[in-house]
Amino acid sequence: DARIGVGVVNQKQQTVEAVDDIAARIERAVALFGAERLLLHPDCGFATFADNPICSMQVAEGKLAAIAQAAQRFTRR
Repeated sequence: DARIGVGVVNQKQQTVEAVDDIAARIERAVALFGAERLLLHPDCGFATFADNPICSMQVAEGKLAAIAQAAQRFTRR
């Protein structure tokens, strides 16, 4: 009955992952947990610290857009 969040992008990587790579991670998570239980998000979020930003806003937005694009492959129509 519980849902599980799976990080499908790495917030420490300064480039946006390929949509195909993200889709492959989603596919594996669906196989393990089932689509109805799955929540997609970045691995550990995009937390930043005043003296040590982890990820720029532009990269974070690109990663979120790539997650959304990959997730569209798995939506019911």
